[in-house]
Amino acid sequence: MNDYLISYKIATVAELIQGFNSGGYNFSSYTNEWWNCDAWVASKIISANNAGEARYKFITELIPEVEKFSVVSQCAFRLAANSYFIFKKTHNPENIIYIYYVKGVSHTGLHFDTQEIEQLPKFQSIPNKNGLFYIMEAANSMTAITRLTMLLGAAEGFAGEIRANGRVRTDQNALKAILGNELYDKLYLYGTGLRHKLIHGNIQNQQLYNGLAEAVYIKITEYLKNNFDIQLEQNVVNPQRNFYGNFLSAGAFEKVKDESLLDLKMVEDAFDDDNPKKHEIEAAIFDGYVESPQNY
Repeated sequence: MNDYLISYKIATVAELIQGFNSGGYNFSSYTNEWWNCDAWVASKIISANNAGEARYKFITELIPEVEKFSVVSQCAFRLAANSYFIFKKTHNPENIIYIYYVKGVSHTGLHFDTQEIEQLPKFQSIPNKNGLFYIMEAANSMTAITRLTMLLGAAEGFAGEIRANGRVRTDQNALKAILGNELYDKLYLYGTGLRHKLIHGNIQNQQLYNGLAEAVYIKITEYLKNNFDIQLEQNVVNPQRNFYGNFLSAGAFEKVKDESLLDLKMVEDAFDDDNPKKHEIEAAIFDGYVESPQNY
């Protein structure tokens, strides 16, 4: 078992005036100018067998804290796509640190040309067009869970409704035809369906939802293609692009000169190619890059 110091950036529009401790985490403003700062830093020492296990434990236990902050502050907090470092405090004579650096970048659009224009008349043949609104809202979503929720609304909108036993409900047979048996069961099976847990406020493990938004989107595009010959460009990296949440990232192991120098903002500045003092800061903190160590 080792001890790991993890310092993690949390993007938010809540302005943290003074630092505090909650749930064993120390929270501070990313910069001293809290009135002009869009991030916090969460730090904690985690005992774990390796760095990966430490990070998982750190994030898993951090999420409930941030949920409370968002409610109290009435502001957005983004836990994904943030920089962090992991410093192994025990059995680490070379002072090796792992750094994950994330930088926001501008969005990259997709072409709307002849092929796209040719698809537009085909939408007239869709019997239940309610799903289109939800696809548009999914593209505007800023988180994977929000996107998944909208895409499920799209699938259910395309499936339409039927009346049975005096009640109006989603046509489950049509919905299963859109999603396929395996994905439908994962989302809608009675008692275990992740869709029901999501919509009814009973998410127990967010990891179970990883990749579901992408899987549902693929099924929806296949439905549009197979049933209405609506041909969406297939060779697209990260479809449903929007104005938000566009990032570049890189990870590296470095030798740090002294643990006392570990400040997340300074570490980010040392990685930021647009910072004119990058090399000066890098030389002050690090003793150079190292290959991935074993048993970190």
